[in-house]
Amino acid sequence: MNVHAVKKYITKSWDKALTQLNTSTFSLPYTFVPPCINGEFRVLYYWDTYFTNVGLLVDKRTELALNNVNTLLYALKKFGCVPNCVKENGADYASQPPLLGLMIRDVFAVTNDEEWFAEAVADLEKEYEFWMRERMTAIGLNQYSGHANNEAFLSEYYDYIATRLPLPLNINMQEKAARAKNFLAEGESGEDFTPRYGSHNALDYVQIDLNAHLYGVEEFLSDYYRDKNPIKSAQYLQKKERRLQLLNTYCYDVEQDVYFDYDFVAQKRSGLISAACFLPWFYGFGMGRYGLKAVFERLFGGNGVYACEDVGDQSYQWGYPNIWAPHQYFAYEALRRSGLTEEAERLAKGYIRLLATAFEETGCLWERYDDKGVAPSLEYTTQEMLGWTAGVYNHFYKEIFG
Repeated sequence: MNVHAVKKYITKSWDKALTQLNTSTFSLPYTFVPPCINGEFRVLYYWDTYFTNVGLLVDKRTELALNNVNTLLYALKKFGCVPNCVKENGADYASQPPLLGLMIRDVFAVTNDEEWFAEAVADLEKEYEFWMRERMTAIGLNQYSGHANNEAFLSEYYDYIATRLPLPLNINMQEKAARAKNFLAEGESGEDFTPRYGSHNALDYVQIDLNAHLYGVEEFLSDYYRDKNPIKSAQYLQKKERRLQLLNTYCYDVEQDVYFDYDFVAQKRSGLISAACFLPWFYGFGMGRYGLKAVFERLFGGNGVYACEDVGDQSYQWGYPNIWAPHQYFAYEALRRSGLTEEAERLAKGYIRLLATAFEETGCLWERYDDKGVAPSLEYTTQEMLGWTAGVYNHFYKEIFG
């Protein structure tokens, strides 16, 4: 097992993935780094890009990271939101977890380009307005959803999902369309598909990860405007504080010291421990370390944290025992920022070991893993991956080896 060989592979592979989209019907003004060098994922996916950029910045590929963010900002202006993926029909479906603010912050920390930063923050406010306008629930917290309302389109989408999951096909178009909206919501979460929402009833829930991300955006904007526009800063601070009050009311379990997804239709917390439970500590509003440590011990299998605990149900891509790069990053940073440095180091070293062992066997990196190595195909064929897998490996490599 050679952990340094993986790092060298990543560093020399970024340029191989570099892509320019320029067709007769849709073009992008910037080159970008998609998740895959070859294979299925050759367009820019929204939340993937954050983790890709983390890795690019470790390798001091600032221009590539900047172009990735500029591509997402271009898409935001064109479509009115950052779509799931940046292509001609990318906005037909949904968005993805709102990580744009984190990307803007990271790039600015390297470039110190104040003019670019100001323009990017103005665009970020527009994205925030999209989430507050289009993804709000009656209880004042946000949820993942989707854009599509056309019944025929939704029915076709349901039929596609039925090729990935064991779903009934002998139902009418109206029922297919209604169910499809829930699957779109799962897709917008980035976790397609997951046992987090019972029988795929994502639209009954407010998600702890989404609301944590929006808390982070509100904090970012409040900080940005503190000296530039104190009134606006105070407004974002008030929004952040209100969100935290609602999260404490609906999502926080005092006895377990854990924030859960909340089913506002059934009026109860999900109770399912998933990697989303790390996000409150990632953003600094987790109540204490007791719950964080408990979540880690429930999900950590030695080589990484699982997407969620074992529910003894059918296998899902974003379920037990799968190990995904985004979850490792959020979990590690939540642990580190909360002072659980020993647990954070165990996680980083385990993930490095897992990927290096699989790399020795296959010569490449993969979209997802389990404790045994490359995860078997579920829903679709497991993809050879650079993207977030490389980005998180780079981050952990830097943390452990300097």
